[in-house]
Amino acid sequence: MGVCIQCDNDALKGSDFCAACEEREFKKIRGWLYLPALGLVLTILANMMAVNFSVRLLMEHYDVISNTRKAIVLFELFAFIGMFVYAIFVSSLFFRKKRQLPRHYMVLVATGTAFVAIDLLLGHQYLDVPYVYDTVKPLVRNVLSACIWIPYFIVSERVKRTFVR
Repeated sequence: MGVCIQCDNDALKGSDFCAACEEREFKKIRGWLYLPALGLVLTILANMMAVNFSVRLLMEHYDVISNTRKAIVLFELFAFIGMFVYAIFVSSLFFRKKRQLPRHYMVLVATGTAFVAIDLLLGHQYLDVPYVYDTVKPLVRNVLSACIWIPYFIVSERVKRTFVR
């Protein structure tokens, strides 16, 4: 058994902290949880910009866009609005360290991945968008993100001990 690196009491086996310091340390958002926090903020900003772009596109070119394109842009617009609102909700859970956060964060990541896949499929089917690196890259990025963060939020001890309110 070693000594706690914060208070010089006896440290727990396999830890650098005593029981009291470890409990305090795990209640903070630290370590790998900085990345999901940053991702939530960027998700909110990206969806806000996407809503702005979609509204501007519809307002400036509504008369010249085909009905199929209008339907796809409207689908994207409502999806971006929904993702924006849900990301704000999930962010509030995250920064208030609520117990419900892991489930909602996983739903946000899965929903974002599904949206990108559906959008890519619609673009390919109706707008002749080819499946090339630049169009598939967002889907691959979202799938990799889901493969990392969903299991992390399921098994991580830090997640279980941080989001307890």
